[in-house]
Amino acid sequence: MRRDTIVGLVSLCFGAVYTIQAFQLPKASIGNPWAPIYFPATLGVLTMLLGLAVLLVDRKRAAEGHRDKAGKAKDPGYWILTGGTILLSVAYGFLFEHIGFISSTLLFLGGLLFLVNGKSAWKLNSIITVLFTLGLWVVFVKAFQINLP
Repeated sequence: MRRDTIVGLVSLCFGAVYTIQAFQLPKASIGNPWAPIYFPATLGVLTMLLGLAVLLVDRKRAAEGHRDKAGKAKDPGYWILTGGTILLSVAYGFLFEHIGFISSTLLFLGGLLFLVNGKSAWKLNSIITVLFTLGLWVVFVKAFQINLP
């Protein structure tokens, strides 16, 4: 089985389970009772649609005779990016509650951008990190009125 077929099937199944679980969430007692269900249900449906799109594109490629590159050796940097992303994500999860949204997001996003873009793009990495973090903070705290840790 081709890798894209596996990814599409996993996405389709995950989206279906996620959508089913979204409808198991308790309904709101005040206001629109369905309000807490809209976002997770939409996310599950979108995951299923993307999984279906991957399956359709893979089927089209297979019909056109494209070969899967499963035997191709991976770039050695692949493992550094993968491991670094996992480590940064775990650290972000632990640090978020302890040092707050702004500090932990600056460290996470900055680390991720430096991992991907390298040290030579430090100006761009720093600008994107600061603007994105502060932009998210403004959206959540000022627009949505959600207090972040």
